Amino acid sequence: MENTLIVVIGSCFIFVGFATGIFFCYRIFQGTTSTRWPFVIGELESAELKEVIYKGRDAGGGADEASAWVVNFRYRYTVANRKYDGSRVTYSDGINKTMRALRKLQDKYQGKSQIQVYYNLKNPKQSVLVPGLSIFNFTPLITSTLFILAGVFIQIYDFS
Repeated sequence: MENTLIVVIGSCFIFVGFATGIFFCYRIFQGTTSTRWPFVIGELESAELKEVIYKGRDAGGGADEASAWVVNFRYRYTVANRKYDGSRVTYSDGINKTMRALRKLQDKYQGKSQIQVYYNLKNPKQSVLVPGLSIFNFTPLITSTLFILAGVFIQIYDFS
């Protein structure tokens, strides 16, 4: 029974590692293909940074409350006489970045009314302001790899 539990726990770690790894590899694929997208001139509505607070203790807050700063950009663009709204700045938007990196993005667009918006020709609703990849696309793969390695270790280590 104890051995079965160890195998299940190890398998869960491996599954989480592979699932997150596939997700982040897909983001890398999207970022790579975005370098071949055409662009149009769009209108920047806001280029703000926003603090997101993650509440703990059943959403009432507490010692385990945490926060992170994220980009909160809004822009509009037109493709083939159809208007679209966008908010993606890079393909690493969902990944925590340093405040320095966030400010650099904000400074690049602050005060501009017209911007280049890269859009997917097959799906114009999909857009980004900065096509391509950055180091932030690859760092989450470290965590995914660690989960896989931890799962393998749990399964092969003799805990007796």
